[in-house]
Formats: sequence, C-alpha cells, structure tokens
Amino acid sequence: MLPRDERRFKTADLDGDLAATREEFTAFLHPEEFEHMKDIVVLETLEDIDKNEDGFVDQDEYIADMFANEEGGPEPDWVITEREQFSDFRDLNKDGKMDKEEIRHWILPQDYDHALAEARHLVYESDVDKDQKLTKEEVLDNWNMFVGSQATNYGEDLTRNHDEL
Repeated sequence: MLPRDERRFKTADLDGDLAATREEFTAFLHPEEFEHMKDIVVLETLEDIDKNEDGFVDQDEYIADMFANEEGGPEPDWVITEREQFSDFRDLNKDGKMDKEEIRHWILPQDYDHALAEARHLVYESDVDKDQKLTKEEVLDNWNMFVGSQATNYGEDLTRNHDEL
C-alpha cells in the first residue's frame, strides 16, 4: 500500500480496527466530505503542489499545477487572472505563499455546498431550453454526465421511480 493511501486509510479508520465500515470507506474515497479527514485533504494538496518542498505553495507552484508554459511564450489571459486570484484571494496574509490554513480556505471553503454545486452543474449543462427544469429527454441526452455524477449516486438513483419525471 502506498504511504499516502495508508495514511488516508488510518485517518478514515475511526475505530482503528484496520477494517473499513461503509462510512469509513466513504471517508477514504471522499475525504473532503468528512470533518475528521479535512487535514488529509489539505496535506495531500500541499504535497501535490509544493514542488520545492518548503511547506508552502507559492504563486509559481500554484500556476504550474494548472498550466505548464512549455513553449515559453506569453501566458494566456486565464493564467494572468489566476495570478490575480492568488494575490487577491488565495494568499490571505499577503506573504507571497499559501500556508496550510490558506490552502484549506482555498480547497475547502466553508460556505461551499458540493451537492448543490453539482446539481446546478448538471441542470446548467443539460437544460437545453433553459427553463430550469429537466425533461426525461434532456436527462437521457446527457446520460453520461448523470451516471458519472455523485449527485445521482453514480447513476443508481436514476433507476428508481420518480413521480416528477
């Protein structure tokens, strides 16, 4: 087992019996949804992005995680916008780098509802006539998006009878 997976498993294994209950396994797979797992999410993000291993994410590391300027040309506008995002909203204490608390604020915002965001995304992408309602045809035309979504329990909820459909 990889050390990273082992660390995550041990954190998810609340009773320490080295056997995963359904909830512990879900915490292992989706740690961002469990309070006791959030430090792992922050640590894994830091490990992934902090290439110079100084314990922080500087602006260049933040950008490099999204964009590799291999051609050496000018950066696209969206990268310039992301640099501004880093300076204005990610680096809260304005020291030029993100520490663990700033990373937590970035990747685990307290007022963000993952389920609501996913539901809105599904409706936005599938609602062809933009009436804020999904018809059976709109869902079927975008079935691949729905069966791949946590909001539909990866498609399982689509097999149940629903009066509103």
